[in-house]
Formats: sequence, structure tokens, C-alpha cells
Amino acid sequence: MGAATVGKKTFAAIAAAGWLAAGIAFFTADAARAEAPEEFDFVQTATSGSFRDGILTLEGIGKTTVFFGERPNRDVGEIPYDEFVKSWGAAAKESFADNPPNASLVTHDGGQAGIAILELSEPELAGNAIRYHVKLLGGGLPEKIGPASLFIDPGLLAAALFKLHQYKQNPH
Repeated sequence: MGAATVGKKTFAAIAAAGWLAAGIAFFTADAARAEAPEEFDFVQTATSGSFRDGILTLEGIGKTTVFFGERPNRDVGEIPYDEFVKSWGAAAKESFADNPPNASLVTHDGGQAGIAILELSEPELAGNAIRYHVKLLGGGLPEKIGPASLFIDPGLLAAALFKLHQYKQNPH
């Protein structure tokens, strides 16, 4: 056998091994994605709000809470506020009722941005507003709040409920 033939066979063997390794990596990553516990971050926006006696009220909230998934799944979607509130205390190992989430409230009063770090509990819908009992963990909150965005830490419970939910959309 000539050197050229050995070289071609060696190259073919290396190429085949590379394709095999790439295929295994692709299917392994896809399987890991399907089996990974899915967590979602939540975003709620409001046109205004208030903070009094440990109660945060966000007004002008619209109809849905936006959620997006952590890696590796990266699912996105939106869920009506009433469904979000119902899922809060659903019976599960890690419900928000048992383990209240942290959240960042970003306010935009008169062009000035403010950030407060909160622990949320006991959500309640009231018309076009949502109320939370809050524990202030950092920053400050004025009594009157202008436009605001609330970023809520991930939750596994909500992920389990949303996994089968019609509002989920996958960008893949």
C-alpha cells in the first residue's frame, strides 16, 4: 500500500470519527435540554404604582406576565395575570408561596431610574392592578411610582405549570 492510500484512509477515519463525535455531542445536548428542569424569569410592567405599609401596587399592568427560560431551554411566552397568581401557591415542592421570590423593581420617575430589591408574597389582582406584600431588601421605594418594570426571579413550580401551558412559545 502506498503512502497516499494510507494517508487517505487515515484522513477518512479521522473525518468519520469527527462526524461521529459531533453527532453524539448534538444528540447528548438535545437530550440534556429536554431533561433539564426548566426555570422561568418573569417580567411585569406597569404604567404607575404605589408603595404603602409594605404593599406594592402596580397599576396599568395589561393582560399578561412575560416569562423567559434559563439555559439550556430558552423558552419564552406570556401568561395571563390570573393564571400567574393562581400558580403562586399551587401544591408543589418549590412554590412561590413556600419560597417567596426575590424581584427587582425598576422605576422611571421623571427620567430618573430607581431600583429596589424586594421579596414578594401574597399576590392579588384588583382590576388592572396587581398587589404584592413586599419585604424591602435593598434600595428604596417612593410612595408614588411612575412607569415600572418588575423582574421576578425564576421559579421551578411555575415552570412545571407552564410546561404544558398553551401560552408557551419556543423560539427554536
